[in-house]
Amino acid sequence: MGFLRALKELFESIFLSSSPEVKKRMEMHKIENELKILPSQIFKNGLLQPNFAEIFRVLYENTKPIDDILSRTICSEDIQRNGRFEYELIMTGFDAESQDKMEKLEYENRKQDIMESDTAMNKLLDMQKRSLDALLKQLNSPGFIKIDDTLCSLKQLSDICHFNYINIVRLFDQDFDGLTSSSLGVVGFVSPVPVAPILQDLYYLTGNFHITQAEVRAVCALKQILHGKRLDEAERESISKNLKMINSVFSQYLTSDVLKKLICLGRNDVNITFQFATYRSNSLKNFIEYMQKRFASDTERIKGEVKDYTVSFEIKELFANEPLEILHVYNADTNEFLRVNTPYSFVWITPLQVIKTFMEVFMTAAVKTVLNNIVIEGFFNNQNYKADFSSTIYALNEIDNQIKEFEDSFGRDGKNNEAELRGLVQDSRTNADFLKKVGTMVDNINNQAHKLIQEVSRTLYQLYVEIGELIVDSKKSKSDMVSNIKVLLSSARNHDGASMIEQQQENWKLFLKIMKNYAIIGEIEKDHD
Repeated sequence: MGFLRALKELFESIFLSSSPEVKKRMEMHKIENELKILPSQIFKNGLLQPNFAEIFRVLYENTKPIDDILSRTICSEDIQRNGRFEYELIMTGFDAESQDKMEKLEYENRKQDIMESDTAMNKLLDMQKRSLDALLKQLNSPGFIKIDDTLCSLKQLSDICHFNYINIVRLFDQDFDGLTSSSLGVVGFVSPVPVAPILQDLYYLTGNFHITQAEVRAVCALKQILHGKRLDEAERESISKNLKMINSVFSQYLTSDVLKKLICLGRNDVNITFQFATYRSNSLKNFIEYMQKRFASDTERIKGEVKDYTVSFEIKELFANEPLEILHVYNADTNEFLRVNTPYSFVWITPLQVIKTFMEVFMTAAVKTVLNNIVIEGFFNNQNYKADFSSTIYALNEIDNQIKEFEDSFGRDGKNNEAELRGLVQDSRTNADFLKKVGTMVDNINNQAHKLIQEVSRTLYQLYVEIGELIVDSKKSKSDMVSNIKVLLSSARNHDGASMIEQQQENWKLFLKIMKNYAIIGEIEKDHD
């Protein structure tokens, strides 16, 4: 039969070579012959041989430990986790002096330098920024570009190591599970047909694939970072052996040419369009963006915390042992969540706490009653002044509502929905686009907080000025501004509240002195005596 088939093919090649079917059959026969003479002996008599299964068992055995390292470091499903390990690898490219400079630019060290220095904070912040810019310029050097290329290669290596090789092995040995046995049992012969789709997926991943010593060193470094200890020689040798074996398989046995021939044979099609996956290097770009975002966020945080520290003694003096009121969501707990998971943070927590506490401690019902009674019952000699004072008291009465509205904005249907914010943070672990949305949302929230601080501070400053003027006016023999102010302030229903207002003027002044660190208001050292 073999002789007759050969004779038939010879006849067709001579007399029917222009026929598409004959041409295809001749090309397929050529592929079979080329596969049969391979030194690896993976194909014979139209079937894949046990050696083919052994190659995939070797791949399974050697890719598994490498996949375990990569999937827990730079190729996990958590983008932030990947970034942390990439950060560590990129940092190895800096010399010792530059690494020391990088360490000095970490948040706590930056803040400590500013707190302990006599130099103006803005000047120090500018010096720190120039230091960062100089360090980031080093990333354009050939050494860092090589690190970037290596990280890109590791992404391809991860995909190759994560491939499901055991599915092919089981086509030959159904009992092989890779757990209870490390060698093949009874191995059958398999047609290329069921294997072809799997091989095409593998082919897609292996374009220009090769492993160098750079990848070996990088994988060893990742395992060392993962476990927080130096690898011994045996561990390094084991990783090196795994990678050399993987490289050997794809450079000697499963070359692109061999894979293409097996796929064409299995699909009975010589005109298949083959494609390789594209791996682009962007680790350095991500590193630069991360460092710049973190630096900018830390800068705002440092400014805020330095201000908070500066006014902390005044806050204690103002409220004594009274704890600061805590806002819903816009507070230290949520901020810690943001700092741990993103480069962003809330920057106006303390001034909002001070405002809310001031309203609770000093703007009591008795005080507000007096102020509202002045608006309603006062005989103002100047209608413009009455309009201004009435507007101030109206704004005062709205402050609690403004704070509540801001807190309510974090509810389910609010514009600052807390659940949405936390959801975006969680989603940013698997999709970097969501991290940008987190940044935009946090910026909007901080802008709203700052606007609220500015509006409330101006209202309370205006109230301080106008009340001071009325107190002075009330002590004159004849009032110039509100003719019946003495009667109003001394009446039984207003007396207690009026006394509180006068006694608390120094507290109001201290409050405004604190808020001047966070908002733009007028001169507060006014003499109302």
